[in-house]
Amino acid sequence: MKKLNFPVITTAILNAFILIGAGHGLGILLIYEILSPQFILSDANAFNLDHYDGRLVPVAFLSLIFQVLLLMSLKIKRWRLQKILINTFCIILMLVFFVLVKDFSKSNVDQLSLISGIPFLISSLFLLLKVNF
Repeated sequence: MKKLNFPVITTAILNAFILIGAGHGLGILLIYEILSPQFILSDANAFNLDHYDGRLVPVAFLSLIFQVLLLMSLKIKRWRLQKILINTFCIILMLVFFVLVKDFSKSNVDQLSLISGIPFLISSLFLLLKVNF
């Protein structure tokens, strides 16, 4: 069984610290992750994938869920199941990240999130390589 604690934890932390454009300033995704359940429960219009602000709440919520699941997968003792779960959760985190930055060619805040998410992408790819090879 491979030791995956460091790459899994690093991937989850780097995903949480992706920079986002929030209002007239900058923040990290972790802040929106903590607040996203409240936004979802209080605002029915929180889901609008057409613009960055509308994608931010669902992306933060999904990131939070899959970061927790990725970290929880470290507790699984069966290697094959752990491998499947880590692969699945890591790929889903990457897809959620790409949903956030899908308009990077048109929007500066998407570009900011994309550039600050490069360490997360590198860490995710390293984790996938370590798990599978």
